Amino acid sequence: MKTVQRLKEELELNGDLTELMDVLKGIAVSEFWALSKKMGRFTRFMRAFEGFFQMIDFSTSEHPFTKERGALGIIMVTSNEGFMGGLNSRVINTALSYRGSENAELMIVGEQGAIYLESLGRRFVGFPGVITGECFEAAQSLRDYIMTEGRAGKFGKLVLFYPRPLSVMAQKVEVLTILPCVKLFERKPVETVKNVNPIIESSIDDMVEYLVETWVVQKLFEVFEDSKLAEFSARTVHLEESYQILLDQGKGIRYQYFRGHHELVDAGMRDIYSAQIVRKKARRKGLRGGDA
Repeated sequence: MKTVQRLKEELELNGDLTELMDVLKGIAVSEFWALSKKMGRFTRFMRAFEGFFQMIDFSTSEHPFTKERGALGIIMVTSNEGFMGGLNSRVINTALSYRGSENAELMIVGEQGAIYLESLGRRFVGFPGVITGECFEAAQSLRDYIMTEGRAGKFGKLVLFYPRPLSVMAQKVEVLTILPCVKLFERKPVETVKNVNPIIESSIDDMVEYLVETWVVQKLFEVFEDSKLAEFSARTVHLEESYQILLDQGKGIRYQYFRGHHELVDAGMRDIYSAQIVRKKARRKGLRGGDA
């Protein structure tokens, strides 16, 4: 049985950890809402970007980025942060269950995810984890790799798996097709742009490549920020669960401590009472002996 002193030390440690979890949870929630306020800019960009395709017909292009040709490539976006509650493994397992993944070219973002994927015995190309505030730089770096390998024909279809937040308390693994950009170059109805005859100086294929580069980096930028939001969301959930566990443990320790403390006090009082009885008996014996 634990001593009262040991229970007191555990109670103090539990209180410190509970306060720490509460603070970390508050930080994660604050980071989630701060970043979520910035996400509207992606919608505005894509609205302006897609408007460009109302003016030019790209349906005749034979560029490889507009047709599905060649092997499958899979990108997985994971986090290097702690308190993720298994979100990384959910992303990787979902990606590996995708049809054709057993022969696909695998790419993974994040060292922690790479460690897990390596433990499964799969070959892959790894990229550093995305740091908060450097999502666009990470998107540019991955875009460059995608464009280089795509031109070389390493993959004709590229699918990306990443965590997306549904709310501050829930996330899901999202699937996004990066290449080919079939939907991007489908003929759009020309309703808002009438009597427009644009002057086209570059070849259609050169324009396709430039537009794909622009679209890919923006989608990766959006994906990385979505992944950060999911990271904050998963961390909030995991910290809340840990916080509740510590509260329950604290109640148990507090009960044991006060019970042990009361038992110690009761034992002390009984010892004092017993000592008083012994002294009284000894005093009476002494008085009787003197009378004799």
